[in-house]
Amino acid sequence: MRILTIGYSLPNQLVDNHTVLNAPSITDYGAAFVDPENFTRAPLDLLEGRREFTAHDGRPVHNGATSAAAVSIADQVRRRAAEAERFLDQGGALFVVGRPNATVAGVAGFEGCDRFSWLPAPEGVAWSPPQLRAAEGKTIRIADDQHPLSDALREFRQHLSYRAVLDPALARAGAKARIIALGGSALPVAAEFPVLAGRVVVTPVFANVTGPTRAKLAQALVDAISEVAAGAMAETPPGWARTLALPGSEEAEAEARAAEEAEAEAAARTEAARERLARLTAHRRLLWASGPAFAEAVREGLALLGLRAVSEGGEPLAVAGEDGAAAFVETESAREAAAEWPYVRLQRRLERHLLEEGGQLRGIIVVNGKRHLNPSARREEFTAALRAACENYGYALLTGQTLFALVRRALEEGGADGAPLEAAGRRLLHARGHVGTERALGETDEPDEAGIF
Repeated sequence: MRILTIGYSLPNQLVDNHTVLNAPSITDYGAAFVDPENFTRAPLDLLEGRREFTAHDGRPVHNGATSAAAVSIADQVRRRAAEAERFLDQGGALFVVGRPNATVAGVAGFEGCDRFSWLPAPEGVAWSPPQLRAAEGKTIRIADDQHPLSDALREFRQHLSYRAVLDPALARAGAKARIIALGGSALPVAAEFPVLAGRVVVTPVFANVTGPTRAKLAQALVDAISEVAAGAMAETPPGWARTLALPGSEEAEAEARAAEEAEAEAAARTEAARERLARLTAHRRLLWASGPAFAEAVREGLALLGLRAVSEGGEPLAVAGEDGAAAFVETESAREAAAEWPYVRLQRRLERHLLEEGGQLRGIIVVNGKRHLNPSARREEFTAALRAACENYGYALLTGQTLFALVRRALEEGGADGAPLEAAGRRLLHARGHVGTERALGETDEPDEAGIF
């Protein structure tokens, strides 16, 4: 039995790999594996000139009417619906990657071109919300060890993610779904549905791995697809069959349940550890990031110094200490030494605040100059003009390296979640000019220089 893939190539001698615009008829095959994203991506690639396609009969595909010389995008996509219906009516097995529906604009004669208009749905089900909803995650737990797909999901779990979840109610009533795997909050991410005389199996998203791993993944999927196509899951044991014990079966079932619980607990611990690791390592952005990522790292770093953000999301950063003193914060990350632009922005903000609110605030500038160099190799991360401006106008100036060192000290003293290094935060609020790590920590007698005002 040969297998057709659309949108996801499987290097295997039993597989023919194509796109929606150049594939032969689905009805020529006993099984198919389809990534519905290709139903919008391939037309978009052609529309935007990134790629050309030739239909299976040799005619070029274009965004116009079908003729003896060319085939329209609309006709190529639309005919898949008739093929899929006939394919399933003949008892075919159709594996479909679970993704949220989406449309592509600009297809002549088919403005509603989307990812699922071609796929017949089980009775009472639509391939759209609430039965199929957008989601994102990587934690996937096997719910049905007996399904042929479960081995592939388990073996290649590190290369899996999900972009959509199914309604748990689909396992009941008319849909008669068989849940294969669950994602976050025990929502189904893989399931098998009877559709017409065939079966549709919704799968998680498989990563585009390469090399030997891709070949092994292809073989695992071919094995699963072949088993489903051969009717391995045609019948479900009746409920009373579970009551018939065999020597050792009860112990094996208990062991399997215990293993599943242990697996779930281990997955939860792994996820918690990953979240904690991500939260900690995010502080490294102070040394290399730019733009919003660097600004967010500065906000998180200052919070560990007891300077909480008081500005609304999307607005320029403003912080306040426990004593109520507040400051505007400007950030700058550059390939070369940071120039005077953060000072200019800060000065304008403070002047506007003074005119509109009548209050005078402090200023803090955090820069990450020469950000592509290893921190140990950096010299003069900011210009002399920026330093002079901060000294004269009474703004604190520090580098991402300094803030990173203060964050490390806060984490050392307060554990993984950190304890506010409030004394350092107060020094930043009232400092003038460049503030190094020792000055921020109060380990030097260096006085603040008076400004010209």
